[in-house]
Amino acid sequence: MKTPRHFKSWFDGWPELVCFDLDGTLIDSVPDIASAVGAFLAEQNAPLAGEERVRGWVGFGAAKLIEQAMSWANLDPHKHEECYRTFLTHYFAHLTQNTALYANVRELLKAFKHQGIPMALVTNKPSVFIKPILDHFELTEYFGWFLGGDTLEEKKPSALPLLHCSESIEAKPERCLMIGDSMTDCRAANKAGFKCALVTYGYHQGVDLASLGADAVIDDLVELLI
Repeated sequence: MKTPRHFKSWFDGWPELVCFDLDGTLIDSVPDIASAVGAFLAEQNAPLAGEERVRGWVGFGAAKLIEQAMSWANLDPHKHEECYRTFLTHYFAHLTQNTALYANVRELLKAFKHQGIPMALVTNKPSVFIKPILDHFELTEYFGWFLGGDTLEEKKPSALPLLHCSESIEAKPERCLMIGDSMTDCRAANKAGFKCALVTYGYHQGVDLASLGADAVIDDLVELLI
């Protein structure tokens, strides 16, 4: 397979490491996340936020998501732990009920695997959810690392998760790639010295992706193979 144009321009070849975000990049998980948010809001006799509103909150980790939903519903901040526990319990029980894989995810992962490129899953999602989701979609085998928001001392937008992966295989940051959907992913990539590709279909919290200075903004993952 010939070297795709982006990689030829950025690396003069294929990357030494590719880190992927999960929610909004590989999977559309909002339907099940919104259901779990609805579970704790209903328990607190609060109005349901709805899927589209929750879509704008996703990307900063579960604890922040709960905080945003509670603030929207005017709930007592002291109930955060209770709400968080209800959210986690409900979400874990319905992880992949309505979650879907985005287009061409498997094709891109297969192409990287064929080239022998190490891949990491770097998400701010609690780590307990990662493997069950990857197992469900039969993606586990592609990744050498599964880093959740609670795996290391810091999470994205910190560079630490990305550098943790690159340093473990002595990959040069300038020859590594982060693929995500948000400002959080772009900032992590910039701080780590990675190239960054952002997908337009994900959860970008209303931010204009073109304004972030990413190396590529794409509508479909397959564009990285052209």
